[in-house]
Amino acid sequence: METLWKDFRYSLRMLRNRPMFTAITALSLAIGIGANSAIFSVVNAVLLRPLPYREPERLVMLWEHHFKRGADRVRAAPNNYLEWQKNNRVFEEMAGVFALGQKTLSGAGEPEQIQCHQVSANFFPLIGIQPALGRAFSQKEDMPHVVEKQEQPHGDRVAMLSHGFWFRHFGGDSGAIGKTIYLDRVGHTVIGVLPPGFRFMDQPVDVWTPLGLDPAKDYMAAGFGRFLWAPARLKAGVTLEQAREEMNLIADQLRQRHSVFNAGWGVNIVPLDKQVIGDIRRTLLVLFGAVGFVLLIACANVANLRLAQAAAREKEIAIRASLGASRPRLIRLLLTENLVLAMLGGALGLLLAFWLVKLLVTLGPTNIPRLSEINLDGRVAGFTLFVSLLAGAVSGLAPAWHASKIDLNETLKEGGKSAMSSARGNRLRSLFIVAEIALALVLIIGAGLMIRSFLRLQATELGFNPRNLLTMRLLLPLPAYFEEKKRTAFFEQAIRRIEALPGVRSASVVNNLPFGGSAMTPPFMIEGRHAPDAVDKPRADVRAVSSNYFRTMGIPLRMGRDFTERDITEADARVVIINETMARRFWPNENPLGRRIRINRPEYPADEIIGVVSDVKTTDFETEITPTIYWPHHSWPSPFGAVLVSATADPMSLSAPVTREIRSLDPEQSVADVRAMEQVLWSSVARPRFNTLLLTVLAAVALALAAMGIYGVISYAVSQRTHEIGIRIALGARPRDVLNLVVKHGMTLTLVGVGAGLAASYALTRALSGLLYGVRPTDPATFIGVSLLLSVVALLACYIPARRATKLDPAETLRHE
Repeated sequence: METLWKDFRYSLRMLRNRPMFTAITALSLAIGIGANSAIFSVVNAVLLRPLPYREPERLVMLWEHHFKRGADRVRAAPNNYLEWQKNNRVFEEMAGVFALGQKTLSGAGEPEQIQCHQVSANFFPLIGIQPALGRAFSQKEDMPHVVEKQEQPHGDRVAMLSHGFWFRHFGGDSGAIGKTIYLDRVGHTVIGVLPPGFRFMDQPVDVWTPLGLDPAKDYMAAGFGRFLWAPARLKAGVTLEQAREEMNLIADQLRQRHSVFNAGWGVNIVPLDKQVIGDIRRTLLVLFGAVGFVLLIACANVANLRLAQAAAREKEIAIRASLGASRPRLIRLLLTENLVLAMLGGALGLLLAFWLVKLLVTLGPTNIPRLSEINLDGRVAGFTLFVSLLAGAVSGLAPAWHASKIDLNETLKEGGKSAMSSARGNRLRSLFIVAEIALALVLIIGAGLMIRSFLRLQATELGFNPRNLLTMRLLLPLPAYFEEKKRTAFFEQAIRRIEALPGVRSASVVNNLPFGGSAMTPPFMIEGRHAPDAVDKPRADVRAVSSNYFRTMGIPLRMGRDFTERDITEADARVVIINETMARRFWPNENPLGRRIRINRPEYPADEIIGVVSDVKTTDFETEITPTIYWPHHSWPSPFGAVLVSATADPMSLSAPVTREIRSLDPEQSVADVRAMEQVLWSSVARPRFNTLLLTVLAAVALALAAMGIYGVISYAVSQRTHEIGIRIALGARPRDVLNLVVKHGMTLTLVGVGAGLAASYALTRALSGLLYGVRPTDPATFIGVSLLLSVVALLACYIPARRATKLDPAETLRHE
């Protein structure tokens, strides 16, 4: 330990005496270590840290699974959930959650839309969450009531608040317990406040209310679909496979008992942690691999710098060896110095990681699971220490081994040949440069693929014109607008008033905004054709629209006619418009106009197809366009709707006047998500944009480090060959000859590195296949373009020291020698 302490103090003195070398190497390592620590903090929070619930490894989610459609995570039908709960023997507890979505909060200031969930009384005990203030729901408060009518339940209406909502609206006052809040104009008594940061399924929820399922009610006959999440806790000792076997037996019984409703449906059990993580695992592992490459490139740079520095210390090392220092002792001394340097880089890297984590949380897309939990904790600090030591060993071991292998006789001779400038030393430096270039090429090709993919995504044909289009979301509270006529009248009056505003071309309403979330896809039947079984019924995305919808959105009509005013307002006008995909799929080489279809059930009235419009991307850029049916708004007068306003100029300038017109119809009406359509589209690509940006930044850092490495090696080679170059010039070599000599050496290394990098990229970029859109992982254009880019940068890095070599004065060079 005493010897180690002496080595440590000596290393500090050596690094202090070479401030420029210390700064460059420490910063190189800090970039690699900091990037690794920042991404590891994300991996730690999302993948490694257990969910903040009681015994989270026993928590699962139960979903319905449609075998033929391949939909394996469909919400549960209420009656099926109740049967699961009653008949299973593998779960300690099972709860029901209705992700209700938006409700209007009123009675205190401007109305606003907030996120609400309804849960069974056993939900919070099941996951092991205790309120931070007040209490949770009782069984009495979870007694059955008719949710859709907002009727008063048998017990008092109660609510629990998220910690953030409580702080925003009650200022953190404990006196909030017992106060009343109004959701959709129905009073709810506050009984509890949840702990800070609590989320379930990573959903930001403001208010929780009781679910109130009625075991005696036939929800299937009443027309209810599948809308429940079903979290459950496995009994101690029960495995996931045992639970699946049990639930498959129950699903078989339900298919026999309700042959129409449950035909083709089974049960899927997913561990809760996998459910929360979703599809982010591959993205994080790709990014983690990318920052690992950056660290390796930094280590290669540091190793080359250490080799160059060791050449200047040959006499010192030789004297130590001649005085009795063994080779292991010399290696330990040099390696200790490198580890101290790496620890300095690690400390700087931890500071950089702290800043990067804040940046990731601020700029990261909201659909990254557990984003709010990302921070630097003890595990991240331990990882940083490990990576620093590893980087110190990786970047220092080869130079230390090489430096300790010296010829004492030659080195101690006056003017003896430098061991470090030998062919062996040059080969080692060249090997590091080849490795740097290969690693950088892999990373840059990955970034190039992501950039091309993102550009393809952005260039996707939408089928509508998003320019100068204002969007906002309305939610009509059911107690005041329970009658469908009232909803239809409100939206019609709102549209008329908005279209009268200056600067408005047209306005319309749609139940589901394009790129605004999931769509409703009920089954439909074609009149005059054999009705398929329930399992095989085709489905379509159904959009209820008001007049001028296609004109407002800029959706071209391909065949037939648009809706008229009578189609929109008269209940007996049973007409629909379909998209081109639906026309091609169900009426190939036929005219669909005049054909009749029925939505949902055979007893429903048939609707005549009067027009065909162009295909429109409705869910996101990547999802394949599905058959779509446009209904007049009165046919499906949903209480929620998106208002679309086509403006003559900046659409956001109309947000205030449009909101005033809506509030003039109903002062308690909330207006949410007021955005230009271009903002909606930009938000929809937040995750691929973020992934592309992050990988591009890492690739740029890798390119800069590789260029610095090439420049450093070629500069060192020029300094070692000064005498040779001076002789060549004295014997008549032209500047062009010297330039070719130096550049050829650098470009040979570059081309070898590019070849190795292309081979590695061909194998490794397949990991990006799930992240790319419209681009193959082995896209030739990207491979060739990136190879040329790296070669040009390398050529520039070689040219600068080569140009300096051409200006050597042979007389001065030979006199110095």
